[in-house]
Amino acid sequence: MNIKKIASENYKKFCFYEGSDYIASEFALETLLKLITVFNIKSVLEVGLGIGSVADTILHLEQKQSSGIDYYGTETNEFCLNALRKNVTHYEKIKLFPDIKEVPERKFELFIIDGSDDSLKVIKKYTNRSSIFFVEGDRKEQTQTILRLFPNHLYVNVITLRKNPPYAHEGRAVNSYIGGGQLIFVNPTLKMIFYWLKEKAGTFIKIKIRKWSK
Repeated sequence: MNIKKIASENYKKFCFYEGSDYIASEFALETLLKLITVFNIKSVLEVGLGIGSVADTILHLEQKQSSGIDYYGTETNEFCLNALRKNVTHYEKIKLFPDIKEVPERKFELFIIDGSDDSLKVIKKYTNRSSIFFVEGDRKEQTQTILRLFPNHLYVNVITLRKNPPYAHEGRAVNSYIGGGQLIFVNPTLKMIFYWLKEKAGTFIKIKIRKWSK
């Protein structure tokens, strides 16, 4: 399964949709698909569905793999709610709620923070010991909230050396680096520790290369 191709094609498709200014980057989509594949994720809660680029990409992978992912999401914006119905191919698979507090209490393996939600502090009751968080982009407030909730976490800012494609939005200049995200393992297993170490080393090297290439 070529997750890089799925991420690239879906990102490009969503770049031409109305309201696509702040969609998750191509690299962020690829990172999420990699996490789902490596850790065999079966349950997802996305906070801030937006116009559906993340959900559509993950559900596209789910259909390819027949993996049976249970997908929950939150959204209140009327424009986004209408866009979701039009943009997400398997919209019917999303269990949609206005905010986290309205989500029936259960445990999720992967949390995707792709927007703001004042009730984020209650998210701990939805986690299990091996839950993973991915905060799309550079959302410092949301990231810090999660880090404070889980003192045993392992955290890494996941970045890439790839540059934005010409069709990218939100003023993302073609010569600037594609955005990444914040990866958090709340109670890391041995497998997660090795994954984190690899990402941590990769980020360290990429930061050095970025500085040298200026």
